[in-house]
Amino acid sequence: MMNATYEYTKNSVMTASRAKLVVMMYDGAIRFAEQARFQLKRNNHAACGTAISNCYNIVSELKIALDYEAGGEIGKRMAKDLARLYTFVMDRLVEANLDRDESSLEAALDVLGTLKEGWDHAATLV
Repeated sequence: MMNATYEYTKNSVMTASRAKLVVMMYDGAIRFAEQARFQLKRNNHAACGTAISNCYNIVSELKIALDYEAGGEIGKRMAKDLARLYTFVMDRLVEANLDRDESSLEAALDVLGTLKEGWDHAATLV
């Protein structure tokens, strides 16, 4: 069964559009942030830290992948705005991890959820 799941996931990633790949990354980041919240409520700090780290890594990759040259001046401005939002999320994740602060985790989740909604819509257009 594990091989079938792996193959399905691999094929989903390999055949997805760029926009759908971004949506998949948001899905993963949100899933890890929710796991972190779950573990934080149970005072399982090691598992919470691991989940936060996984979420942080995904958001970091999204930030690194921004294309500041695409889309002319509007695209450049959008990339800068997204970079600021990703930095905000990453900062909240660090705060949540250091301070065991659920409100910081919630702030990160709120931004990720809003961005995912936009990318869900964009992925239907391509």
